Amino acid sequence: MAWLERELDPAYATLETGAGTSTIVFAAAGTEHEAVTPNEGERERILAECERRGVSTKRVSFLIGPSHLVLPTVPQRPLDLVLIDGAHGFPYPILDWWYLAPRLRVGGRLLVDDCYLPPVAALVDFLRAQSGWEVAAAPGRRTIVMRKLDDASPAFDWSGERIGGSVSFRHLPPLRRARAAVEHRVLESRLGRHAAALARRAPLSRISGLES
Repeated sequence: MAWLERELDPAYATLETGAGTSTIVFAAAGTEHEAVTPNEGERERILAECERRGVSTKRVSFLIGPSHLVLPTVPQRPLDLVLIDGAHGFPYPILDWWYLAPRLRVGGRLLVDDCYLPPVAALVDFLRAQSGWEVAAAPGRRTIVMRKLDDASPAFDWSGERIGGSVSFRHLPPLRRARAAVEHRVLESRLGRHAAALARRAPLSRISGLES
């Protein structure tokens, strides 16, 4: 979240699959934002939380439904920044990328969250092997930022890229990889999940200290 708060510009057109704390951050930044969520209740909870915090939602719109059904039907406006954090089962992260990549401007950035999970890691592995994408940042143990370099379509044939695999933090440098593996085991414990739930209730001013 700290990376988003730093990098977002009110002039940006943005979109995310999934909705939650990140949606509040986009709203607070004032971007022209769309959040895709299958849950109408999620929309209502976010709007209520924004109202409670005094965050305007006048530039935020919600697209209700599964992203693989919604994204092909909405107007294809150019996007400056995209966050993929919706369904994590295979092939949904890849479908989100497939529908959103053509809409992302050259030079625009794609955030992929929970990229240690195999279905998401498959997308990250693929993008890291493509000349049309580069790693722009790794702001947290679960998140990578890719920059789009050109509008080329993927090759029709597999060229030997390593794709997917077991739970892994291989998108991080070696030392951070080892640390992230330990943190994951701790934070995914019952105590770690309880602490994360408490942190999500923190005031907006403290959100920047959390990972997405």
